[in-house]
Amino acid sequence: MNERINGSPFLESQPNFRSLEGIPTIAGRKFRKNMVYRSGGLNKLSSADIRRLEDIGLAMVIDFRSDREVNSYPSTIISTVRKSLRIVIPDEARDRAMDFLDRNDSEGLEKVLINDYRRMILNDTARFADFFRILEQATDFPLVYHCAAGKDRTGIATVLFLSALGVDMEAVKIDYFLSNERLKAFADRLVQKVTEEGKHGEIIRPMMEVRPEYLQAALEEIDLSFGGMENYLSFVLNVDSDSLKAKYLE
Repeated sequence: MNERINGSPFLESQPNFRSLEGIPTIAGRKFRKNMVYRSGGLNKLSSADIRRLEDIGLAMVIDFRSDREVNSYPSTIISTVRKSLRIVIPDEARDRAMDFLDRNDSEGLEKVLINDYRRMILNDTARFADFFRILEQATDFPLVYHCAAGKDRTGIATVLFLSALGVDMEAVKIDYFLSNERLKAFADRLVQKVTEEGKHGEIIRPMMEVRPEYLQAALEEIDLSFGGMENYLSFVLNVDSDSLKAKYLE
C-alpha cells in the first residue's frame, strides 16, 4: 500500500484522513501543503500510523466529538502533538438512527442526516465560530480536525472553511464527496455485520455516506435562515476571511 495518497499520509486504520493541500480557490490560489488535515476518529491508530503522523510533525488536534464518544474511544497519543482542543458538536443523529434501525424504518434513517445537517447550521453556530477563531489564531502546524467518521461534522466544518477561503462550491463538493470513496469498505463491512445480526443491514447505508441531499439541506438552511453563505460567514460566524487566506493559501 502506498504511504501517501494525494499528498496525505495513508493511514491504514483511518482511511478518511486527508489533507486539504492543493484545493484551488476561484482566484487561482491553492491551499498550502502540510498545514491542515481532516479526519475521522484517531482512536484506533496503528503503530505505523502513529509514526506517519509523527513524521509529518502533527502538532495540533481539534476534536469535534461528544463527551460520550471521547470517553468511549479516547484518541491515541501522538508524541508530536503539542495542543489538543475540543469543540463539542453533539452526535444527536446517532440516537435517532439507532431508534429507526430497531424499528426497521428505512425512510426514517434516510432523513436522519438531512435533519441533522439543518440542526448543525441552526444550533451549532457558536461551535463553528470557535472553530474559525482557532484557525485564525493557530500557530501549531500541521493541524487536524476530526469527528468520528470524518464526514458530517467534519464535512460541514470543511465546507464552511473552504467557502471562507474563496473555493468554488463545485470544488468544495469534490472534497466533501471524497468521504464516500474513503469510507466505502468500512460501510460495506458494517452493513454486512448488521445483516448477520438478523436485521436489514442495507438500510443503515444512508448513515454511512455523504449524499447530495445532506449538503443541500445545510446550504438551504444557510440561505433561508442567514441570507446566504457570505452573510453566514461574515456576520454570524464573524470570519476574518482575509487573515485565513493569508495564512492558509499559497
